[in-house]
Amino acid sequence: MSQRRTKRSTQAEQDRSTSAEPDISDLEESIKECVRYIICREGSKIPIKRAEIIKHLNTTCQTPSNMVKTILVEADKIIKRVYGYKLIQVEAKSGIQYIVVLTQECDSLPSSAIDGHHRKLLIAALMHIFMSGAAVKEEEMWKFLMEAGLLEENDHAGRKLMTTTFTRQMYLQYRKVGEGDLARNVFLWGQRAVEEVPKLFLLGKMAEAFDKTPDHWCEQYKEATEGNAV
Repeated sequence: MSQRRTKRSTQAEQDRSTSAEPDISDLEESIKECVRYIICREGSKIPIKRAEIIKHLNTTCQTPSNMVKTILVEADKIIKRVYGYKLIQVEAKSGIQYIVVLTQECDSLPSSAIDGHHRKLLIAALMHIFMSGAAVKEEEMWKFLMEAGLLEENDHAGRKLMTTTFTRQMYLQYRKVGEGDLARNVFLWGQRAVEEVPKLFLLGKMAEAFDKTPDHWCEQYKEATEGNAV
């Protein structure tokens, strides 16, 4: 009887030990390394796969994968406090990913985000989608950017920037809609743009260009100001 009690007691202690929350102090090095890794990766604006974080922490700190969730929570706190950024979890076909965005909405697209000309191209594309109120067909986007003097007819690098780089960075979505003869590619706002780019800023640019006030475009103004109020 005493042996059974001893076994039960030992098993109960093991269960409590397994289910107990990890001591954050024991994970300090892993948390610091996680912060360093995320900040280093942030410069590319390419989403960071959860699997990549797990692999990196396992390689550098021998961190078990079941501790990564706790480490990410603590790393996010440091990133917010020290750098003014936050982690946003996004779902993708390849699994969970994270993007790093500013904690507070700024007045424009952060100038340090991308190259100057690329920034103008991105702002124009996002503005066109926003003012259209829906997805923009690929051919319509090219026409708009060419008329704006931001894209040459045979500028394949510029097109690749739009369809590949900005989509990988999640500023834009570039997707196929429809089937058969009706199939076409369209552009929409990506999740990073939703998080980082103030619609009121874009509307202000439109107002400057046409010598109007932002509320001239009623629907867009309502959407932009409601977004600011959230």
